[in-house]
Amino acid sequence: MQYQTTPFKEPIKLLVPGIPAYLWGSYNDKTGPTFGYVISDSAAATVGTIVFQITQGNIPFVGALITVRGTANSGGVFNVTATILTVAVNDYGVCTVTYAISSTSQASAADAGQVEIPQPEIAEALTAVSSVPVAMPYNNVNANLNQALTAVVSFPSLPTSVIVSLQQAVIDLDSEYATVAVVATVSGGAVTAAGSQITVDPTLGRFFRFSNGAVVGGTLPTIVAKLLL
Repeated sequence: MQYQTTPFKEPIKLLVPGIPAYLWGSYNDKTGPTFGYVISDSAAATVGTIVFQITQGNIPFVGALITVRGTANSGGVFNVTATILTVAVNDYGVCTVTYAISSTSQASAADAGQVEIPQPEIAEALTAVSSVPVAMPYNNVNANLNQALTAVVSFPSLPTSVIVSLQQAVIDLDSEYATVAVVATVSGGAVTAAGSQITVDPTLGRFFRFSNGAVVGGTLPTIVAKLLL
């Protein structure tokens, strides 16, 4: 969520040791993975289609990772871990998903097997703005006394270029935030060799946020950014 300067903005969340705080994007840690049993499958070239009955969890998202095991058709070619390409579900929890497989051709046929889809991180649109902040706790015996922070940034859909920085402030004023370090750099449509994870120790600020530089290119680029105390 974008940084707000209005006094009517939502209260700032407090960092909790050992629990990631999402400043860009989100993650549903209160719902378990999606499970189901395969009903049928089919294939056209390198795209496989699985129809399964959901027995636990939510309807999956496009872009989530699916793991299929125990199918027998086409030599078990459907038994992979891959990214979901499309999702359709009816009112009875019967879900149809497509994903990449080894090249094969198969008409729809009954099959058996299991499906598991962990909860995915949900990305936000990547724009040249700053994120909402989080507050650093103090006098907390469960936290690192030097207040070490690990910052992790990922781009489910990459831009051509962008620089994402970690910023800190003593008071939550937009003008007071100063850059601590660059977390991630994208150049030429790829994350640079420096990666997209840093640990800063010590950090003496009270409030922290991510700041996105100029965003160039890409197809609807997205970002997920989190902090761990």
